[in-house]
Amino acid sequence: MKFDQKIRKTQERDEALQLYYNKGLTNAEIAKILGISTRTVIRWKQSQKDGHSSVYQKSDHKRKRKKKYPDVIFERILELKKEMPARSASGIHRILSQELPAGSPSISTVRKFLHAEGYSPQKSVRREGYIKFERGKPNDLWQIDIAGVQTVGTLGKLYLIAILDDCSRFIVSVQYFPSQIGVNVLSVIRNALMGYGCPNQIIADNGSQFRNVTKELGNRYTRLLTSLDIEPIYSKPYHPQSKGKLERWFGTVRQMFLPEGRLEVQKNPEMYLHEFNALFRTWLEWYNYKKPHRSLPGRGAPAQRYFNHPERIYRPLTAQVDWNKWIHTYVQRKVTKYNRLSYKGEKIDIPPGYAGCRLDLLELEDMIEIYFHEDNVCSYQKQPLEIRPGGRKNIRTIAQSGTVRYRTQVYTVDYKLAGKKVEIKESADGQELLVYLNKVLIKRLSRK
Repeated sequence: MKFDQKIRKTQERDEALQLYYNKGLTNAEIAKILGISTRTVIRWKQSQKDGHSSVYQKSDHKRKRKKKYPDVIFERILELKKEMPARSASGIHRILSQELPAGSPSISTVRKFLHAEGYSPQKSVRREGYIKFERGKPNDLWQIDIAGVQTVGTLGKLYLIAILDDCSRFIVSVQYFPSQIGVNVLSVIRNALMGYGCPNQIIADNGSQFRNVTKELGNRYTRLLTSLDIEPIYSKPYHPQSKGKLERWFGTVRQMFLPEGRLEVQKNPEMYLHEFNALFRTWLEWYNYKKPHRSLPGRGAPAQRYFNHPERIYRPLTAQVDWNKWIHTYVQRKVTKYNRLSYKGEKIDIPPGYAGCRLDLLELEDMIEIYFHEDNVCSYQKQPLEIRPGGRKNIRTIAQSGTVRYRTQVYTVDYKLAGKKVEIKESADGQELLVYLNKVLIKRLSRK
């Protein structure tokens, strides 16, 4: 009985739809003829649009919108991804924005296209969440830290020292260094204070660059901050979450910049560290001023929140600071009876009157200043790095451990090059060894 009723209702529905399509009757007229309610007619008409009626056949044709961007742009996206599989959608979007100033696909469009092409991100792993915290005003708290060692081609092992504003995630100062000594930390702090003023507090870990071995205050880092009315605070031992924002930013650098930087060094093996830092500053400007940040209001860029916040703290650096005394280390050398001293292979002539005296040498970026009891004696212009001319070729075979021996000392090159023959040249100042493979510079080593 129920089956018969279902067939009858289906027949009535098809008849109602035929009256509507073939004769053009209104809903009320169809309802009067069939003896049903107007609401039922409307419901049947709606069901036929969903493909539930034998009268109405839903078309398989799908309307296609005109593509906003030509196919050559998406071919470029695939080319960038294949060139470096580690490139993220944000990194590809940054490159496209530079190549196409008139307009490029959004990050989400690039991500969807890569997903459709089979470049899907790895599945997420379950993990515990974190408690979110942030200061309410820019320059109230800065985070400072040193990233783990990063090996970059011929530049060798590098350390990234950075300072991040806790409220806005704006990077106020950052630089790559060949070592993580304390004076490099103070150099980054100098650039931050001179560019953006003094914060109320700076949080750091318990590393020796920020705190002495006995965990007491009084080292060069803390003395500088307290002299400028900046409170140094410290995170709990073995608790990197206290500086989680900066730790997460280091991950962004490793994901988005470091592969690009390594590729540039691979293309230009004679690149110097200051050139690599210039390349990094270009990327940093994009991050600070253009990259959307999911943790900020409106997904704005860090600079937007940092500079436009109505309650931003601004304490300009008004104190006169002798930065040479803070960020450089003095060494002593004895003047010979011929009024000359030696430093890093350089012979420096000293004015008469200091023979036999021990003078203090302060090495700056481009010169060496020489002092006697805090009185400046003279200055010496440093010579640019050059290869020492003459001499026979020094050919070495890289051992299975990736090392070579040069003048009784062992230097690490790369274990992947084991068995390869390389040529070793000395810099003009004798402070570096330059390793060449097939006449291409592959490594720069500090002389032991």
